[in-house]
This record gives sequence, structure tokens and C-alpha cells, in this order.
Amino acid sequence: MERYMVDEPAYKLAYRFRKVLVPVTPDEKALGAIEVAKDFYSRYGSLIVFMYVIDGVDRSSEVKELLSKYAEGIRYELKIEKVKEGETVASTILEEIKKGLYDLVIVESRGHTGVEALLYNSLSVAIALSAPSSVLILR
Repeated sequence: MERYMVDEPAYKLAYRFRKVLVPVTPDEKALGAIEVAKDFYSRYGSLIVFMYVIDGVDRSSEVKELLSKYAEGIRYELKIEKVKEGETVASTILEEIKKGLYDLVIVESRGHTGVEALLYNSLSVAIALSAPSSVLILR
């Protein structure tokens, strides 16, 4: 698939968002983040890395199927990690962010905000507070 430059001054943004991490789940909640990632790919040529963290039952085949259906037309990488003992999904993602030197993380919100987000261990809030890169939280 050929990509063409857009008619807007995207060069500054393209430099800032070269490598983008998108944590995904094997359900419809991931569709918003996938769509935004596709937009970053087509507008700025960003390298998109989807990440699925196994916490319990391994549903990686469902994630692969979801991406093949909804991320069609873009080149991407898929990283699959399993939560290590004593760690959380958030800490696994944060480890990848630091290791992979990502410019941006795109994460879906489950809808919790404020104190409620802190009480329910919000993944998006944990990433936003601790990530060494920019974080885009989608509601």
C-alpha cells in the first residue's frame, strides 16, 4: 500500500511521534485506539506497536484476529507479554515503554475518572502518571 504526504504541516508532528505503543485487549474496547493508531500511521508515518498483556487466560489469538480485521492497511508490530509474578498489567506496559523508547502511548480509558480511577487501579491513569513519554488517553 502506498502512502502519500498530506497537505498539512505534519513534518513537526511526524518527528515527535515516530514510534507509538498501543496496548490492546481482545475486545471491542480496543477499536478506538486502533483507529487512532491507524491515523497516526497514515498521517505521520509512525511505527505502530500494538501490545497485548496476558493476565490470566491467554487470548492472544483473539487479539491477532481483531488486529487483522481492524488494523488492515497499515504495517504494525504486535508484542505479546505475560504478566510476571508480583507485577501488574500496568507495570508490564510501563517496562515496555521504557525499554522500547516510545514517543507516544495511546490507551483506552475504561471510563473511571478522578478518585474513582485511583480506587479502581485505572490502567490509563497508572500509565499517564508513570510513563516517560506522552500519553494519549481516549474516552
